[in-house]
Amino acid sequence: MSHHTLPHQLVPGHEPVDSKAIDASIRLPVMILFGNAIHWLVIACLLSLVVSIKLIAPGFLGGISFLTYGRLAPMARDLMLYGWASQAALGAGVWLMARLCGRPLGGGDGQGMGGMLLRTLIISATVLWNLAVLLGTLAILAGYSTGVEWLEYPNWASAMLLLSFLLIGIWTVLLFDRRSNPRAEVAQWYLVAAFCWFPWVYGTANLLLIWKPVQASAQGPIQSWYCGSILALWLLPVALAGIYSLLPRLLGCTLNRRNLATLGFWMLLLLGGWNGMERLIGGPVPAWMTSAGVVAGVLFMIPVAIVMINIFGMSRNAENLATQSIPSKFLFMGAYSVLGVGILGALVSLPDISASLRFTGVTEGKTQLWILGAISLPLFGVMYEAVPQLLGRDCWNATLSARHYILTIVGLWMLVGIMVLGGLFTGLALSDPTVSFLNITSYSYPFHLMECAAQLILLAATVIFGANITRALAADYLLNKKHR
Repeated sequence: MSHHTLPHQLVPGHEPVDSKAIDASIRLPVMILFGNAIHWLVIACLLSLVVSIKLIAPGFLGGISFLTYGRLAPMARDLMLYGWASQAALGAGVWLMARLCGRPLGGGDGQGMGGMLLRTLIISATVLWNLAVLLGTLAILAGYSTGVEWLEYPNWASAMLLLSFLLIGIWTVLLFDRRSNPRAEVAQWYLVAAFCWFPWVYGTANLLLIWKPVQASAQGPIQSWYCGSILALWLLPVALAGIYSLLPRLLGCTLNRRNLATLGFWMLLLLGGWNGMERLIGGPVPAWMTSAGVVAGVLFMIPVAIVMINIFGMSRNAENLATQSIPSKFLFMGAYSVLGVGILGALVSLPDISASLRFTGVTEGKTQLWILGAISLPLFGVMYEAVPQLLGRDCWNATLSARHYILTIVGLWMLVGIMVLGGLFTGLALSDPTVSFLNITSYSYPFHLMECAAQLILLAATVIFGANITRALAADYLLNKKHR
């Protein structure tokens, strides 16, 4: 299906909207969000590669005191979470919501005073977001980390992130109320939920852990709740919105069993926050908390199964050519990753399995599958579909796009597979009292070596993607300059 026919189908059952006006009104802020997100992704993958090298060669960069594992690891993790994933989700959310609602920025054709003011507001918020990420990363590098996992940025940097999100999120939610189609789509449910949940989740966690810390016994459960909520209630809904909105149009068919989507939506909101509580199994917390985490981890398979039913039922009636497009491939692989997250999460939530695997590579493998698979792959699919429409032409290099897809999939599943397999061996060794800890570390060395190779593949994939979009923007700049 061509990029020129798709925009008019993003508001089904309603008169065609002026997609060009919508794209023109949001083009600059969305492209800035996408561009900065990709740049942070390249840096995050580079730091992740350095971190993986340090696991096999601890003396690597040992002469530079501030480039220790304890600083590089949280830098890479936070750049992946806030620099890449959250910023790409903001750009994808703004574009999808504007298209689904059929409304340009500021109303009308989006080029009036209201549109200009809103564009300026979103761009200013984007600058503030990236400034917070930059300064927060430098603060970690300088040794001023808070020490709270996934909330390492100092309090002033986290306040900047929250403020910049509100400046973008409030407009996005209000746009839903002004939609041209009275019947909300499934994707819009997820977008509204995501943009409402993030400020509450992020603000509450920072308030209780960073700004006004509660007593120490309560900090563990709050931090675990945050780790589960930021993935399942903010980033995953945006990724699912991309899947639900784009796949039916790309495949030229309707959503399979739409009536089930309502149950899946509410089950995700109900279980998402509790999904991080399995981290507390065996810890000094009330038993009901860990029990709730176990139940939520297993029941999380319900919304995952509903997503599979909704999405993959369409592929049977789709043309084979449609399923082979780059956006479709990324969206489908993102849905497969959601299934993988659900299965792996349900297994590691069981107390007997968690007792052996909790402090092994399985936990990190699950996190990587969340961020790089279930979240990043759909966001890549949205970008591959959105950027040509924002620029008004087919701008991707087919060879670079294909290589980016192949290297991303190979690197992701290689990384996750090696982490899970290495975690299983480590867990079995830790359960055996006759095996010394020194022997366990020697067993894990080959797995860390292969993890390093997987990180190198992922870095190559992100560099190719960055080169592809840089090429597209440079060509667009030269084309506009020629016309002027």
